[in-house]
Amino acid sequence: MRAPQLFTFLEHCEDSSLEKEILECGAGIWPSLEPLFVRFQERGYVVHGIDISPERLAAAQQYCTDNHLDVDLRQGDMRQLPFDDRSISFVYAYNTIFHMRKSDVAVAMQEIERVLKPGGLCFVNFLSHADCGFGTGERVGDGEYAQIEAGEAVIHSYYDAQEAELYFAAFDLLHKENRLLERWFEDGERLVQGYIDYIGRKRAVHD
Repeated sequence: MRAPQLFTFLEHCEDSSLEKEILECGAGIWPSLEPLFVRFQERGYVVHGIDISPERLAAAQQYCTDNHLDVDLRQGDMRQLPFDDRSISFVYAYNTIFHMRKSDVAVAMQEIERVLKPGGLCFVNFLSHADCGFGTGERVGDGEYAQIEAGEAVIHSYYDAQEAELYFAAFDLLHKENRLLERWFEDGERLVQGYIDYIGRKRAVHD
């Protein structure tokens, strides 16, 4: 699996003086896909990972067993992270946090802030209004839609260009990228995906 955003975040982490210990939120994988946390471990990081899906977590655990990887994987919810206050140097949440209502996203962001050490870094990305899924499915809130995936209704929350910055009041923003990804398939279908990526550093003292 290729994720340029991961390597951008790793560069920022490598510049930090904090201990190499990272939490990946949404660390479960689909079978046959390489988990992203492998890249952290290759760089010498102690890796923790949570996922709310037992099936995807089991796939990640099997991958670790098959490849002799030492990763602390746990079933968990971003809204209640199973870690102590100020205990983690870095948190990485790729294509994860927007699968919940915006009120729950706010709780999850508070949890990320809680577990991060002062000066700790987080990567979080959000779906943007430019994404082809915006406005589709059953509207359940402002920018929130229940959309069918694999036969189940899954929440997707979409954000305008500035909206998500409200979650970063306790952070200094180091990086922001408003991305548009277009894909074409053999049948001629065109898929447009819109994301807004953030890297933030938790302030030592809140303003």
